[in-house]
Amino acid sequence: MTRGRKQWHLMVMILNFHFRWVNGAEQVPCYFIFGDSLFDSGNNNALPTKAKANYPPYGIDFPGGPTGRFSNGLNMADVIAQLLGFDGFIPSYASARGEDILKGVNYASGGGGILNETARNNLFYTTSHVYTPEQYATVLVRQYSRQLKILYKLGARKIAVFGLGLVGCTPGSVAMYGTSNSSMCVDSINMAVQIFNKKLIPLVDELNNNLQDAKFIYVDIFNISSTPTPGNSAINTPCCEVGNLTMNEGVSTCTPFGTSCPNRGEHVFWDTTHPTEVANAVLAGRSYSAQLPSDTYPIDIRRLAQL
Repeated sequence: MTRGRKQWHLMVMILNFHFRWVNGAEQVPCYFIFGDSLFDSGNNNALPTKAKANYPPYGIDFPGGPTGRFSNGLNMADVIAQLLGFDGFIPSYASARGEDILKGVNYASGGGGILNETARNNLFYTTSHVYTPEQYATVLVRQYSRQLKILYKLGARKIAVFGLGLVGCTPGSVAMYGTSNSSMCVDSINMAVQIFNKKLIPLVDELNNNLQDAKFIYVDIFNISSTPTPGNSAINTPCCEVGNLTMNEGVSTCTPFGTSCPNRGEHVFWDTTHPTEVANAVLAGRSYSAQLPSDTYPIDIRRLAQL
């Protein structure tokens, strides 16, 4: 990739396993989430890591305050749960108990990734001295395929695979690496992201063709994020108070008990990496019900749930 360290956001959503029970108004019997800080709902709270969000101003707009979600309010997994008809939020792995697991568990953990090295390096993994972007994308997709097949063997049948977003446009990336020419983003990072994303559609096709009863879809978060959102006038500045990224080794979270902007509905980014609740609602909404044909492939989450 580019020189230095970068943060990648990956997510897999499983809408049902290959077993049944009586369920209520939910569109699917269960909903399991695997991902990183974009979807973490508290799994990192008790872990020895800097990737935590269980303190103010995180959760300033969430019922009950901070929970470990890396946003001012709901994250994408929460919004999708609502759209799927669940009464409450899917519990984190750290908090799930008893029959809670029957309707799903959120395994997402801030700093998680496809490779074990991601977690060991606390959010970041340096690759530029080992791989070209094309080579690294191939390594990632090969391992990703193995992991998705493991989930299939465990019973997963309806799976939404989320691509990477505009990583090069986050305030953190811009602060660490600077913008490219007249662009407001770090173009080299976004180019590397697109190389990886373009390998996910062939992966989805391969899994659907070779795994019996499998229903995989791809969600193009990069494309969805590229569409301007009405009302979001602050597109490249964090809403909460953050420290100096370079001095803090790239840690991109809000300053504990720091200030936050009053116009949170106008901001895309809550901290230097993670979206605000408003932005999460847009991303989740278009993942669930595609606004453009390019948002999802071959169908959106709503239609996947109906299969």
